[in-house]
This record gives sequence, C-alpha cells and structure tokens, in this order.
Amino acid sequence: MDVKLVEPISRKLNNLGRAYLGMLAKRVEPLGISRYYYALAYIRYYDGQLTQKALAKELGKDKSLIVNIIDTLSEQGFVYREINPVDRREHLLWVTEKAKKAVPEIVEAFEILNKNITADIPEEDMKIFYSVLTKMTENIKPIITIEINDETKS
Repeated sequence: MDVKLVEPISRKLNNLGRAYLGMLAKRVEPLGISRYYYALAYIRYYDGQLTQKALAKELGKDKSLIVNIIDTLSEQGFVYREINPVDRREHLLWVTEKAKKAVPEIVEAFEILNKNITADIPEEDMKIFYSVLTKMTENIKPIITIEINDETKS
C-alpha cells in the first residue's frame, strides 16, 4: 500500500481538550454556566477595566465571537456591559454578584483538573510542554495569515 498514515497533532490536542472541558463542565454545572469558563474568569480578574476589544485580543478571538461569548455570559447572568465614559465607542465588561461567587469555584476546578491531569509529570517536562505549545502557536500564525490571503485571492 502506498498511502502513508499521518496522525495530525491536532487530534491528540482536540481529544485532550474535549475530555478536559467535559470534566470541567461536570464540576461547574451547579453554577449555571455552560461554557466560556476562562473568558468569565478573565473578565472577573479585570472587572470593569476590560473592553470587548481587549478581551478579543487577549483571548485571540475575533470580535464577533467575543460578542457571542459576552451575549451568552450575559444571558446566563454573569456579565454585563457598560459604555466606557472615557471613550463612548467602547464597552467595559463587568461581572455580576453571581459571577463573583462562581469564579472562585471555576478557578478551583481549573486548579484541580490541571493538578490531576499533570500528576506524575515532572515540572521540567511541563515547562517544555508549554514552551512547545507556545512555539507551535507562533509557528501557525503566519501559516494562517497565508491561508486567509490565498482564500481571499480566489
């Protein structure tokens, strides 16, 4: 047979990500949040000092996806927007009392899951793992840009 089978790197990352998020969802289900756990924790950390645009940049998401994330978290009663009094074109993100109570539990769930899935992995290996992930992320950015440019030319 002349076909070579190559496993995409993304396969293992996707499988791990799905398993992690599934476990996380079960842990935080009583809080009434269905997704966007890290975004909510991030907004809580910068409560009232973060714009939608800044959140998009920090999370590496496009602005339209951020609007959907904020809309979902708002509908679930965790965040709200206020017009920035300094620049009326911007919206500052604030968390509700519900979020202030939920985020510590979400962060604790992150800590527990991170500890459990990295058990028996030496700290030095984890540093290498994060370093490799960071480098892969840097490597893919110009490829994505090239792909997008090629698609728009077609």
